[in-house]
Amino acid sequence: MSLLDAVSNSTSGLSAQAFALNTISGNIANTTTAGFKSTDTHFADLLAETGPSPQQASGVSLSTRSSLQLQGTIASTDVATNLAISGDGYFIVKPNTGSANAPSFGGETGYTRRGDFAPDANGYLVNGAGYYLFAGPSASTPVQVSTGSASPTSLTVSPTGALTVSNADGSTKSLGTMTLAQFDGAENLAPLDGGTYLATDASGAPSYGFSGSSIATGSIEQSNANISDQFAKMIETQQAYSANTKVLNAANEMLQDALTMYV
Repeated sequence: MSLLDAVSNSTSGLSAQAFALNTISGNIANTTTAGFKSTDTHFADLLAETGPSPQQASGVSLSTRSSLQLQGTIASTDVATNLAISGDGYFIVKPNTGSANAPSFGGETGYTRRGDFAPDANGYLVNGAGYYLFAGPSASTPVQVSTGSASPTSLTVSPTGALTVSNADGSTKSLGTMTLAQFDGAENLAPLDGGTYLATDASGAPSYGFSGSSIATGSIEQSNANISDQFAKMIETQQAYSANTKVLNAANEMLQDALTMYV
């Protein structure tokens, strides 16, 4: 391996560790974001050549993986329309592609664990990322509750998905039946924004049902990003970055010495 290879390897390492630090910073920033799933950075060595001869490292490659399968803690919020999934599954959501006065929901169907739903001016349930809750794949409009003096005081979801709301005026109302989207390859869902994901060929098409999961009302699933774990990873990443700068500086000094010999 030449000195130029050492420079290339250390530069590759610096770039990879900088990327990892960016990922960690995003996880730390979202430790209080409802339904957030942390992202991990994974490293793999690159080989300069293949074959029976001794292998020499040629830098590092990286990939990211979201911890979609790791459930966050479910916390009570006392907000009647907040929902949390215990077990597998995703809420079916869509963005409002129209306006507040004339909402339209013709956009792509998304899937999320973020359940901090609250009624908008029309009584439609929308989460903190701006995505509206749909009861099922064939629903044409979002789940709608009453507003004003009849605003909901509680919302219940039966084990079979039956939605019932109790209003402030003492009345109760059935909102129909909701379901969850289930994926065989959930780890391959494509991230959108606001903790929302899209189905991919690798994730497979969704099936619908609870499959042993349940919905807790007046609760949200918290972020699964553990801040102490993220700080530990940050320290490790910082040390690896510092080590790569030392290799780069050493290779640079050796190159300067070699060039001086020919001057």
